[in-house]
Amino acid sequence: PGFKEAFDPARQMSCYHILLWSLSLVHLVLVAATDSAECMSMVQRQASPLRRVKPWEVYNYVTANYHKAGVFLTEQLHNKIFQILGAKESDMGKIEFPCYDICRNTEAPIIVFTDGFNASWRAAHPGSKPMLVAGSVRDPLKMVASAYCYHHEGKELPSQLMPTRALMSLGPEEGTQLAAEHMLQQVEWMASIFAKPQNSTLRLDFDTLTESSSGFDREVKRLMHHYFGSGDRFLTMEQRSKILDEVKALDEHRNYSADLSPYNGKSHSSSPKCQRKAYSAVAQMDSGL
Repeated sequence: PGFKEAFDPARQMSCYHILLWSLSLVHLVLVAATDSAECMSMVQRQASPLRRVKPWEVYNYVTANYHKAGVFLTEQLHNKIFQILGAKESDMGKIEFPCYDICRNTEAPIIVFTDGFNASWRAAHPGSKPMLVAGSVRDPLKMVASAYCYHHEGKELPSQLMPTRALMSLGPEEGTQLAAEHMLQQVEWMASIFAKPQNSTLRLDFDTLTESSSGFDREVKRLMHHYFGSGDRFLTMEQRSKILDEVKALDEHRNYSADLSPYNGKSHSSSPKCQRKAYSAVAQMDSGL
């Protein structure tokens, strides 16, 4: 255009409006793109939630048990729970006294501790994380009577813990006395942890666990609450329900084979007649013992 047309006010206003419209359009495109990216990010976050923290990344767990107070039951319960939660073999360990050849991965954050967990050991192993402890506890006199009958019937041969050959040949009076002498250390260790348990320690009752299915379910729920709380920080509702359902197979009132040892297939229960005689004999034991 010529000089006059190039500086025509009407023409300049028209170009100005076109420029404003173009800039507005560019702005709308940019806003739409930003909103779209934010929406996509939100959808991705909802579709891919943050990884749930593993409970053993926060706490160390020790499930303690003692001879004739639910060793196999509590160990299987412990293993079932943590396996459902995805614990790997490297996350789980085993300590036993005496150790035989089955102690393994003793520094793992999830431990089953059989026949030896005590206050001195706990104080000497503070760990880098808080320790949560649970264990099945039984009347010590019932433990002694049950141990005598169990070994008198030859159900665990050989044993480094108990004088099994002698117990097989002794009657209730002498047999319960000998069994008590060999179990005294264990009972003292058990009492050092569970007689006056700390807030981080749960005392499960062996009789409640084993006398009825309702008692079994109640103690399992107490254990779950102690280890993982009632919320969903450590496990989903689906995982909680799965655990509560699957551990019912360990209740001998629902499943007779739950009473059988995974090592030799023999029942952990002893003759009721033997147990009555043994418990009567325990009451007459040396008062000092």
